[in-house]
Amino acid sequence: MKMNMLRISRLMVMAALVLGTTAAYAEEFKLGFVDMQRALNETEDGKKAKAALKKVFDQKQKELDEQQAALKKDIEDLDKKRTLLPAEQVREKEAELQQRMQKVQQTYLRHQQDLSSKEQEATAKIYERMNKILQKIAASENFSMIIDKSALVFAKPHLDLTNELIRRYNAGEGSDTAKSAPSAKK
Repeated sequence: MKMNMLRISRLMVMAALVLGTTAAYAEEFKLGFVDMQRALNETEDGKKAKAALKKVFDQKQKELDEQQAALKKDIEDLDKKRTLLPAEQVREKEAELQQRMQKVQQTYLRHQQDLSSKEQEATAKIYERMNKILQKIAASENFSMIIDKSALVFAKPHLDLTNELIRRYNAGEGSDTAKSAPSAKK
C-alpha cells in the first residue's frame, strides 16, 4: 500500500512537471504564416519580374503559334491533295509533317524549360530578400516559426504576416544596395 502511494505521488510530480513545462513552452511558442506567392505578386520587384516574364512568354508563344499554324495549314493542304498525289509522295509528306510536329513539340518543351529557369532566376533574389525580412520580423516580434501558407490547412487570419512583408519589401527593407528590379532576359 505504501508502495502504491509512493508511485502515485511520483506520477503526480511528473505530471505537474510535464504540464508546467508544456504550459511554459506554449507561452513562448509564437507562430505566424506568410503567403509567399501573393507577396511575390504584390511587391514592386515581383510585378516587374512578372511583366518581364510575360513579355518573354508572349514572344515565345507567338513563335510557337506561327509554327503550329504553318503545320496545320500544310496538314490541311496534304489532306486536300491526298487523293491526287501518288502514295509514295503522300507517305513522304506525312513523314515530313510528323518530323515538323515533333520539332514543334520539342520547341514547346524547350520554351517551357527556358521560361521556368528564367522565372527561377528572376524570383530567386526577391525570395532571398523576403526571407531576410521575415527573419527580421521573427527576431523582432519573437516568432518561433513562420510557415508558408501553401503548407497550411488552417490558420487564424491575425497570424498572417503577408501584408507586413509586402509593406517592408516595398519600403526597401532587406535590399543590400539601391533597389534593383530583377528582370527576365531574352
